[in-house]
This record gives sequence, C-alpha cells and structure tokens, in this order.
Amino acid sequence: MRVKSKIDVWIGIVIWGTVLIMLVSLIYVPQNEKIFGYVVVFPMITFMLWIYFGTYYEFRNEYLYCRSGPFVEKIVYEKIKSVKLSQNLLSSMALSRKRIEIRQHGKGYITGTTYISPVSREEFMMELISRCKNTE
Repeated sequence: MRVKSKIDVWIGIVIWGTVLIMLVSLIYVPQNEKIFGYVVVFPMITFMLWIYFGTYYEFRNEYLYCRSGPFVEKIVYEKIKSVKLSQNLLSSMALSRKRIEIRQHGKGYITGTTYISPVSREEFMMELISRCKNTE
C-alpha cells in the first residue's frame, strides 16, 4: 500500500516559489553565461520537484519503504522501537509539520529517528503499529 506525503501549504509555496524564481532568473542571465545557468538551474529544479512529487511511504512485507525524491530509507518492522505523533521540524522525509516519529532499536537518536508525514497519519500509524512487534 503506497501513501503519499501530506504537503503543507507553506512548503508548497517555498518549493514552487523557488522554482519560479530560478526560471525567471534564467531570463536575466547574460547571454554568454546562459549555459552556466542551465547547468545549475535545471538540476536544482529537477531535484526540488522530485522531492515534491516523489515523497511517499509504502508498506512492504518486512519493512516500511520511505522515499523522498532521491533519498530512500527501509525501516524493518522488527527494529521499530516506538511510533508517535510529532510536530518536530527536523529534516526528514516529511513535507508537513504534522508527522509521525519512528524510533529504531540499535541506532542512535539522530540515525535511528525518522519523521514521515502520510496524508492520514492516525490511520497510517495504526497500520504501522499493527505490523510491529517491539513498539512501546
């Protein structure tokens, strides 16, 4: 089951605003520097839109598959220590402030904590907990 990330309005504005500013800036780049503009601007736009449209979470047989653009994490259900609702704004695989915090056994606080933001987080959290054996 694949679930898209919820996207807060302000995050959408930041991403689309940045894309628009980058595209408009290409108009004002001097002709002899256009190639540099294309080399920098188009990969950045592609990266930002990949994250915007490519952030989702998937329940698989043995693990939760989390993808945010080029970033991927596989969280094995048996290693999940705790699952709780959160509004932490730390960098993560979430495009909303309303998140689920997933802590894993055997990892430190930074490397063992993942934040995700599925569209209906309460339902998603219940499904995730039902697949885990070691949650608090």
